[in-house]
Amino acid sequence: MVHRLRWKLFAFMLLVSFVPMLLVGVLGYTAQKEELQAQAEETLVHQNERLTDELARHLEERFQDAEYLAQNPVIRDPLTLEAQYKSELSRFLDVHPMYRDVFVINTNGIIIADIHSRLRSQDVRDRPWFDDVLEGEGSISSVYRSPLLQEPVMVMAVPVFDNSGSFKRILLPAFDMEQFHEEMTAFMEMDDNAWEASSFLLNEDGDIITHRDPDQILDENFLQESGVTQQQLEASSENGTIVHREDGQVLAFSRIPSFSGFDQTWYVGVEAGESAFSEPLSNLLRQYLVLFGIVLIALFAAVLWLSRRLEHPVAQLVDKAGIVERGGTYEKEFRGSYREIDDLNRAFDAMAEKLSAREQFHRRSTLVLESTDNGVFAFERESGRITLWNRRCREMFQQQAPRTIGDLAQRSSAFADIKPYLTFTREPLSRELQLEEDGVQRHFLISMAPLEQTGEDEWLVLFFDLTDKRRVEREMIRSERLKVVAQMAAGFAHEVRNPLTTIRGFIQLAHQNNAPISREYYELVIGEIDRVNKIIKELLKTADPDPEVEEGKVDLHQVVRDVVTLQESQLRAHQVSWRVQLDDSDAFVWADKNKLKQVLVNLVQNSMEAMTDGGTMTITTLTAENGSVITIQDTGIGMDEKTIERLGTPFFTNKETGTGLGLTMSYRLIQEMNGSVDVDSAPGQGTTFTIYLPHYRETG
Repeated sequence: MVHRLRWKLFAFMLLVSFVPMLLVGVLGYTAQKEELQAQAEETLVHQNERLTDELARHLEERFQDAEYLAQNPVIRDPLTLEAQYKSELSRFLDVHPMYRDVFVINTNGIIIADIHSRLRSQDVRDRPWFDDVLEGEGSISSVYRSPLLQEPVMVMAVPVFDNSGSFKRILLPAFDMEQFHEEMTAFMEMDDNAWEASSFLLNEDGDIITHRDPDQILDENFLQESGVTQQQLEASSENGTIVHREDGQVLAFSRIPSFSGFDQTWYVGVEAGESAFSEPLSNLLRQYLVLFGIVLIALFAAVLWLSRRLEHPVAQLVDKAGIVERGGTYEKEFRGSYREIDDLNRAFDAMAEKLSAREQFHRRSTLVLESTDNGVFAFERESGRITLWNRRCREMFQQQAPRTIGDLAQRSSAFADIKPYLTFTREPLSRELQLEEDGVQRHFLISMAPLEQTGEDEWLVLFFDLTDKRRVEREMIRSERLKVVAQMAAGFAHEVRNPLTTIRGFIQLAHQNNAPISREYYELVIGEIDRVNKIIKELLKTADPDPEVEEGKVDLHQVVRDVVTLQESQLRAHQVSWRVQLDDSDAFVWADKNKLKQVLVNLVQNSMEAMTDGGTMTITTLTAENGSVITIQDTGIGMDEKTIERLGTPFFTNKETGTGLGLTMSYRLIQEMNGSVDVDSAPGQGTTFTIYLPHYRETG
């Protein structure tokens, strides 16, 4: 029975797998054969077109090289000596190795200089290109056999004019034909998808003018030797068609387009063997054969494996069921079976695993519930029967195993207090309550939600102990309040110190001069006293739920002038020079004038203190599209990136006597006025504070 099943399985898999794949392979190979043939021909045509474009570009660039050489001052000078000619021509040949030589010819057709050929004084007036160049136009010649060199040559004839524009001589670079063909071959090799093919050039008569075999140049007519007609040549070059020869060669032709200096009728030919075209088909066939072989091997291995899996007795499954029933573990490896027995074995294993997993999960859940410090219990809504009661609930309510909610409420006064809060809603419900435990009031968060997965109207109640959390929160609130008080006190002392220092300076100045305070300084002193009063009011505002807002239209330039006037004496005392550069246009901003002055005084004093050995302070204002910009730049010691990142942090300062609250308060004041502050600094390069404030806009 087993063997018969094995062979039937093998035949069936062979029928449903191998035969369809064989049929698909044959049909696919037939369908792709013509497509690959067309793609191969298209690739050869495209390869020929790219080669033609590259060759045309190459000829045009070489012609431009010759024209550029004709502009050389040494070549153009009629008094240039032969040695000077040779020096320039040698340099040209070193740069352009595709030329075999360069000739200089006078207007009578006599060679007056060359490098390698030693043809000086030879007459070349009978060359086909000579008459054209005498008319002042350069050209690329056809390939012809040179009587002097006794080999095929191709030259570029370019007229040379002196500085007055008179035609003086002819410049004649001659191509190295072998090098020229090597460059054609290199152009083809640049294409990664190109066929392995050979290239050649034909003139309008079909003569070979460039070929990998130099003996064929101008000695063979391709049309006569290959059997390709003139009509086939022109049709292939115009329509991009393929020409098939009887000897199994495939050809594609295209004509080199004309350009300035080139009007020859030349055809680029690319020739490849049909064997290269059939190579993709051969590769495809080999791939199919390899695939079929792999499939056969895989099928055979699969049949053997499946047969072993099906060869085991039913008694093995019966033994397995008996062992599991007794609570044991089946140690032997179950090799599987066939049909219903195999399905039954998998179902049995799944059932046993689920039972084991459920038992393990139940044990872990019980362990977690008993270990947690949160109270957890569950009950049925209709009967009130308690289905879950963990260790923490036993401690909280002093009940070991209550049966129902009603019994628990009668035996525990603590639970009786919270029972009215157990409301039944579909959404999870949470509320915070205080319960007495061991004579101590503790805070609990009670959460209640239905257990929909059980299929019964069962509810879960959790008690989260929040006592320690609430105590920590109270400590944090107290700490924050103390911190705020300390910051306010330090900030008040810091901010009041600045105007008092200014007032003291003016009074000392008046005392030293034995004269009363001038009216200008008197008004500034009064303003500083008002600012002290303003700072005191700001401190008191922290307790005012609706502080007074004094923002409005402020003349930024006037505030800057006032601040500079206030700080003049201290700037001189610190040997600091200052420059004020105000924008030409008006700068009215929406701000609190006193707060803005307070910020600027802080920044000026910080910059002044940063210049311990004196320096220069520059205050600049600019008017932007939506606001005004103030920059305060000093030449002080500067700051590193770490210090810049901590600017504005309360109590952070680099000064021995500073409180670290000046910049903190300044940043906050600018933010209250909807502005911003940027800092740019580097050690030893000074610091620049940039303040942006919005424009004042009329309302109503």
